[in-house]
Amino acid sequence: MLQYALAHKKRTLLITVAIFIITLCLIPLIGTEFMPQMDIPFLSINVTMPVGTSLEETNRVASQFEDILNDIPEIEITSSWIGLSEATQYDVAYGTMSAGVNQAQVMGKLVERNARKRSAQEIIEDIRKKIPHIEGATIEFVDMGGEMFGGGGGPPINVKIFGKDLSLLKRISEQIASQIKDVKGIKDIDTSLRHGKPELQIRIDKEKAALFGLTVYQIGQEVRTATQGRTASRFREMGEEVDILVEFRNEDVKDIKDIENIPIVTPLGKCILLKQVAEIVLTEGPVRIEREEQNRKVSVTANIEHRDLGSVVRDIAKEIEPIKKTFPSGYSIEFGGEYEQMKETFITLGIAFILAIVLIYMVMTAQFESFVHPFVIMFTMPLAAVGVIWALFITHKAVSMPALMGVIILAGIVVNNAIVFIDYTNRLRKKGLEMCEALVLAGKTRLRPILITAFTTILGMLPMALSRSQGSEMRSPMAIVVMGGLFVSTLLTLIVIPLIYTIFDDLAQKIRVRTKKVIHGDEGKNRV
Repeated sequence: MLQYALAHKKRTLLITVAIFIITLCLIPLIGTEFMPQMDIPFLSINVTMPVGTSLEETNRVASQFEDILNDIPEIEITSSWIGLSEATQYDVAYGTMSAGVNQAQVMGKLVERNARKRSAQEIIEDIRKKIPHIEGATIEFVDMGGEMFGGGGGPPINVKIFGKDLSLLKRISEQIASQIKDVKGIKDIDTSLRHGKPELQIRIDKEKAALFGLTVYQIGQEVRTATQGRTASRFREMGEEVDILVEFRNEDVKDIKDIENIPIVTPLGKCILLKQVAEIVLTEGPVRIEREEQNRKVSVTANIEHRDLGSVVRDIAKEIEPIKKTFPSGYSIEFGGEYEQMKETFITLGIAFILAIVLIYMVMTAQFESFVHPFVIMFTMPLAAVGVIWALFITHKAVSMPALMGVIILAGIVVNNAIVFIDYTNRLRKKGLEMCEALVLAGKTRLRPILITAFTTILGMLPMALSRSQGSEMRSPMAIVVMGGLFVSTLLTLIVIPLIYTIFDDLAQKIRVRTKKVIHGDEGKNRV
């Protein structure tokens, strides 16, 4: 085979280039994701009822979810949290627990992976089908694998909209949520401003207030005293102090008319009513206002299923492109969540891969005392890439952080076979053999050591690649990448690397000849 390849260099190289180009065409079909979806023996459901829902009603709905989980044979323990408690207040700060009486979190503990036939994702899909329609409620399944293994715990899809006007941001977020609902693989779409809470807005007429000698601050303090109370003094007894709080009775501030009739004392000692200097309006306000880098932000979030993160984000970007064109000045969109983490991680691992290649080349340059032969050996990298891409495509694995870590590992392994081959070829040439004869003999002599070294590594990775134990989703892509890249590069190294060796050796020889001619020519002119 090697003799045929050396005799037909152009044909062999064209076939190799064609294989490489065809392989590159598979990259869009593979997809990308931050972390592989983990089969964690826990599931978590966040239930958000309409703002104003009582604790009893939220508890009733949470009990329905508990009953659904208890009917699943693979679930052995269920629990739920409703509202805010002392035990969960710190988790609320991280956004992992319910914060109001209209919110609940229901959790279930699955039996171990080897004791059930269905995966956690299949069980979640079964639960989705059994959940009844609840008017106004938002139901979100939390990615426990992402939360436990560095995914951040939030939904994988997070479209961040930046701007100044909250009402416009809310309208844009609702447009985007409606536009992307038909994207394949999208589930649990929600917006951070969808749920508003009723509130009374006191709009003070500054001109009228000024006529009475009142400022906005003074009016605000009077309203606060009436509704929330004010500490007038402290009662001391036995070395302890207790605040004395002065406030209106609940029945005195129970509706809008009572608020309008709150008495305000002017600096001149005259008593007026709040409605004389302000307008009270019943409206709806945001539950929370988010900011990022001092800019107001509204988020559209969603979960994904049966698709990779990169493909879903590309489809979403296409869907919202017409909406982006209608944005006024000062408004923009960014993709956050897992997609943002994925981009940052891929860039970091890409830089690490480049550094690995540079270091490997520097080490080989010192070993061979040449710049040409290490460069020839580096051609094993694209040959290994062919195996990596085909391995991921055949096994239906996406490019993820574990897979890229496998690529970095592969960079240090895959060059070993070419080093052994080229080093032995150079030794044979020093003994007087012609280049082609040395390459053929090196291929015959080093074939067995190269195959043994490669296949021992491949077989060692096989249990990791085929494992179905808990956490295998993280290890499997790494092993598949190393196995696929090493297998293909080993086979192609024995054929393609010798061809590249001959090409660069001939090129180096021509350069040396021309250099000598230039040097001798200059010497001849100097003599004349």
